[in-house]
Amino acid sequence: MARRTKQEADETREALLDAAEHVFLERGVARASLDEIARFAGCTRGAVHWHFGDKLGLFLALDERLVLLQDEVKRRICDGETTPPLEHIARAITTSLTELENDPRRRRLLTIMLQRCEYVAEMAPALLRRRQADAAIRATLRDSFCRAAERGELSPEWPPERAALFLQALISGFLNEWLRGEADFTLAGEVCAAVRGFLSCTAVRPLS
Repeated sequence: MARRTKQEADETREALLDAAEHVFLERGVARASLDEIARFAGCTRGAVHWHFGDKLGLFLALDERLVLLQDEVKRRICDGETTPPLEHIARAITTSLTELENDPRRRRLLTIMLQRCEYVAEMAPALLRRRQADAAIRATLRDSFCRAAERGELSPEWPPERAALFLQALISGFLNEWLRGEADFTLAGEVCAAVRGFLSCTAVRPLS
């Protein structure tokens, strides 16, 4: 009986997170109410309070569902470099962008976190997570550009720190436009091509 009760509690928790994902996406975090989320999940408002405490707790739990693009790219770059650094960066980014485009849930969660909420004081943990991820991927990219420079593969016109900053800004800009749902391009197509084009511009010899 205890096992069944825990399973039911886990199912209710997941249903509430699914409902919050839908309601936050449609209404925005600030305008969404716990009553709306509870109704969508077929639960009571008391269930929301029991599992998450309040809307902030629910939002932060939903944020934990999201695998950040920065983390995915960093993981792939750090997994091992079997190709020249710039080509390795290109593969890590293009693979991550393609996977993101093919994952509707990640797109919904990213839209909520980047375009459906205001990061006021109480949202600080979620904002800090993103800032730390931004700093970590920029440092990882900078290290890869440094290795390319040491191998004589990075153009002297592109200091590693500057190349990392510009590449990060390029991806971030395209990603935000894509999430708006109005852009006439794909991540796996034009954006990946733009990433490879930028990396070719930083290289002594263009990427193959």
